Amino acid sequence: MTTPAVDAPSLSGAELVLRVLREEGVDHVFGNPGTTELPLIQRLADQHDITYVLALQEASAVAMADGHARITGRPAFVNLHAAAGLGNGIGALTNAAAARVPMVVTAGQQDLRHLIHEPVLAGDLTGMATATVKWAHEVGTRAELGEVLSHAFRVAKAPPTGPVFVSLPMNLLDEMGPPPPPRTTIRYAAAAPTDDLAKLLNETPADEIALVFGDELARHAPAEGLALAEALGAPVWGAGWPATNPFPTAHALWRGYLPTHLPGIRATLAPFRLVLVAGTRTFPLYYPYAPRPLLDENTHVVQITADPAGPGRDTPVDCALNGHLRPTLRALLAALPSSECSVRETAPPSTGSTGLPTGPPNGPLDLQSLSAALAAALPDDALVVDEAPHAARSIRAALRLAEANRYQWVSGGLGWAMPAAVGVSLAHPGGRVLCTVGDGATMYCPQSLWTAAHLGLPIGFVVANNREYRVLKDNWHHREPGAKRLLGMDLTRPAVDFGALGRSMGVPARRATTSTELMEAVRDGYRAEGPFLVEAVLDETVLAEAALDEAAPDEAAPDGR
Repeated sequence: MTTPAVDAPSLSGAELVLRVLREEGVDHVFGNPGTTELPLIQRLADQHDITYVLALQEASAVAMADGHARITGRPAFVNLHAAAGLGNGIGALTNAAAARVPMVVTAGQQDLRHLIHEPVLAGDLTGMATATVKWAHEVGTRAELGEVLSHAFRVAKAPPTGPVFVSLPMNLLDEMGPPPPPRTTIRYAAAAPTDDLAKLLNETPADEIALVFGDELARHAPAEGLALAEALGAPVWGAGWPATNPFPTAHALWRGYLPTHLPGIRATLAPFRLVLVAGTRTFPLYYPYAPRPLLDENTHVVQITADPAGPGRDTPVDCALNGHLRPTLRALLAALPSSECSVRETAPPSTGSTGLPTGPPNGPLDLQSLSAALAAALPDDALVVDEAPHAARSIRAALRLAEANRYQWVSGGLGWAMPAAVGVSLAHPGGRVLCTVGDGATMYCPQSLWTAAHLGLPIGFVVANNREYRVLKDNWHHREPGAKRLLGMDLTRPAVDFGALGRSMGVPARRATTSTELMEAVRDGYRAEGPFLVEAVLDETVLAEAALDEAAPDEAAPDGR
């Protein structure tokens, strides 16, 4: 006679997924559903504490999660549709991987029992995802589902953070089984030894020390980075291709973002005998190629990072400290002499921007007046999400941000900012978001406008419209000065009607051709509830004059192209 099991299976696979999400503090699921995901979507419909955010295309879903995780600091959760949906999301995953954004990305797989017959939309999902994630796994049994998901969250959070992928076979989401294993809590608190670095800093004259802060510091130790800069009275730079601002840009010690080319980086840091780097990927080169090392041989470089493979990756370093930034910098601060920093010209305490009180003189829009107008109209509580390649340098210079991690920038491929702004807004309840995007980039994921309207999010989408791929033109002229015919660079004949595009997605839209019109449109947009779009038309005469004095591409803003 068979004895019945004492503990009968009580949870479907889909119910188990939701339990793990709750344990991990997940409150949003970003996705675009298909039949293979229906078991999970149906269970989501039965509850109210986790919100399903509907994206109209999978790349948008991934980028929304990217933006959300950048602000919360916790892994975001994505659910895509089978092989085709994962394929649509791969480009956005490359951005998340480059910016080291923690995410758990899942996709529905066909029923395991008939994979041998190659059913529609089945495929090697883990093989597709592997190049863009830290770890990829297809769940093979209902018994391992909970353990796999819990492990996925641990891997996404472990330094260096980043996206992971889990394939969820449809039949396992329906199958009943045991609850997930007890959650493992990991506290990352290991500090690197700082005695030698403290001695070096104490022996080096203050005016010979430079600080370079990366995204890792912005996300994990912004207060400690600020305290270190003020204790040393040392100038601070950010990476030339940042995912975020690592330091308050309104602070008197802030010097801006490094160039993205070797001569510029070397010239900027050459006056300093000691360069202390906090984080990784602080010296990314864009174009053209240049051999390493980046810095002068007389410059002593020390790097602190939690990434064991990070030190020396960008440029040779004389000393590397492998440890978590917050405890390491706190230990370092404790070892430095107590002193008052002579520089205290910081922005007044606020949650966001200390934008210019008045905008630029009224006139046709160029890069400088566009950026100054946006900075003047930016609400104090607003976060900025930027993917306007030609205007990016001017926008960064104009923003006066009182805290780190208030500005987010695309980490490679275009089409990121508009959906990322949706995720940022959801992670910043009540707070407003300014999304600056180029006209070319707007056309990659415009579906995210619908999601913003559907959710009533207070996002201002400002399209900087120069009717061309301008950064590519700059690069072309650098390679071929005086070129007469440029192929595939102009967005004309017909011109894109961005106002009509916004309105078709339920987003009210206006057009601005002057700085005053732009400021009024942005301010009026934030007074109303919900998202709005402003097409900021850059003046053709100004663009033509600028074309006569082309910048070398290594001086141009990164464009992800």
